[in-house]
Parts: sequence; structure tokens; C-alpha cells
Amino acid sequence: MGCNSPGVRVNISRLGTRLRTYDWTAAPIELVIVVAGILIALEVSNWNQNRQDLARADGYYRRIHADLSTDGKSFGTTLAYWGTVSSYGRAAIAYGENGQLVDGSAWKTVLAYYQASQTLPFVPSDASFTEMRSAGELGLIADENLRGRLEDYYSLSGVGGESIIREQDPAYRQQVRGLTPWPCSSTSGTVAIAGRPMPIRNSSTAHHRSASRRRSRSCRASR
Repeated sequence: MGCNSPGVRVNISRLGTRLRTYDWTAAPIELVIVVAGILIALEVSNWNQNRQDLARADGYYRRIHADLSTDGKSFGTTLAYWGTVSSYGRAAIAYGENGQLVDGSAWKTVLAYYQASQTLPFVPSDASFTEMRSAGELGLIADENLRGRLEDYYSLSGVGGESIIREQDPAYRQQVRGLTPWPCSSTSGTVAIAGRPMPIRNSSTAHHRSASRRRSRSCRASR
């Protein structure tokens, strides 16, 4: 079928008629309306997403603030605890260096050696920050400096400060607890902080108890 066939001529004629009757003045207006509609829809979507991000960020900020407030209180307790443990350590050193008994008591001196081995690791309350990091939403913290400082702070948790003490007991702690008679160590399970007894971590094993019982008589005699 050639271009001069009746069917082709009719179609071309109809196309020409439509092009002549089309309102070309309205075409740019319609195009502007379509583009404006798309841009407005994008802006509304972005605004809604930003609003949701700000709401999530605010929730994380509040929870992290509460965690840090809890940590601030724990700092005071932990520092007081280590201050008491340090005083026991100084008393034990005094006996080791010049034979000075604690208040003239052999029992209190043994107790000082034992209490000097106590530990109380400080572990940050990191549940909120960990959740935020796991969800890939650290970007909600717009301030890069603040984000970096939080990451540095919470790096102390998990495999940080806690495991250094709990999983890698100092040699002094292991040696003292291995030598301390069981009745002595079993009665020294607290350290007084600000007049209140604080529970301590006791990692004695069955072997330690068995070996310590053989020295229990000397411990009772020294009180």
C-alpha cells in the first residue's frame, strides 16, 4: 500500500485537521500544571518524611538523654565504690611494706587484702544508642560532632571496659581469692558505700572453696 492510497490520505487529512484545531496556547499551561503538580507532590512527600525523621530523632534524643542521666548517677556510685576498694588496697600495702595491721587486727588485715580485689565495672546504658545504630539511623543525629562523641562514649560498652575486668581478672584478684580461707571470703561479700552495703562480684569456684576450707581454722583464730 503506497502513500497515495485512499486510507493513508484520509489519516493524514485527519491528523492535519486535529493539529489545526488543537489549542496550542493551552498546551504550555497544561505542561506547567503537570510539572507543578509533580513538584508539589515531591515537596509534600519530602516534608512528610522530614517530619517523621524529626519525630524519630526526638524520640531517640529523649531516650539517650535518659540513659546518660542514669549513667551520671552510676558514675557517683562507681567512683565511691572504687574509693572504698582503694582504701582497702592502701591498708593491704601498708601491711606488706611495714607489717602494720589494720586497727591492730589480723582479721581486718586479711579482709583488707580480700576487699582490695573487688571489682565493679562501669557499663554505660547503651540500649537506645545500640538500637539506633542497628537500625542504621545514626544519620538522624544531624550534628556530626555530637554523633562522633556518642560513638566514642558508647564504645566503652560491650567488649570494652566491662570485659577487661570481668573476663580478664587481674592476677592479684585471682591470687588473693585463691589464698583467702573460705569462711573469711564468704563473710566479706559486701563493700560499704556511703554507709550502705553494696554487693560485690564473687567469682570463687568449687576448687577455691575446697582449698580454702583447709585454712578456715586459721582464719577464725585470727579474728
